[in-house]
Amino acid sequence: MRLLFLRRLPVALRVVGLAAAVTGCVHDPTIRFKHAELNGVQLAAFPPRLGISLTVVADIVNPNSFDIGIRGMRGQVFMADRYPLPLEFRAPGEGLWLRAGQATAVRLPVEMPVDLAVELIRESFQYPMIGFHVVGTADVTGSSSLQIHKDNFAVDLRGVVTRQQIQGVVPAAFLPH
Repeated sequence: MRLLFLRRLPVALRVVGLAAAVTGCVHDPTIRFKHAELNGVQLAAFPPRLGISLTVVADIVNPNSFDIGIRGMRGQVFMADRYPLPLEFRAPGEGLWLRAGQATAVRLPVEMPVDLAVELIRESFQYPMIGFHVVGTADVTGSSSLQIHKDNFAVDLRGVVTRQQIQGVVPAAFLPH
């Protein structure tokens, strides 16, 4: 019995040592705005409403020597720094895995009501760019084998869309004359 215990001890120590090394050396990913896309008008079924599909594309850099996963992101997108839109992203399956030492583009879908898009067009006649601010949190998993979870990782991004991008997707009947 004692011999069996001694044989398993080195394996157990290696596993504990690996877990301590991984948890002690986990570096937070960096998230940067890459670009924004406006993909057209969609009719939401319930409650019925017209919305524009805005996709915020962020580059997430994983500085670790192991893959990390993004399970979800939530927060708000403030168009023109004052019109809040909800951000609720859930990665499929067990998360969107980011390769070690690389940047991965992550697409965050947001629905913008058509009436807000029209208001932004009206307000931006003198300025070709409309700024937005993404504030929220992400749920991150460190290492697919050890499943080390970190929830509420802060997300803070700034980006722009152009007035022409918004005008290109808003139906003509809604545009100001």
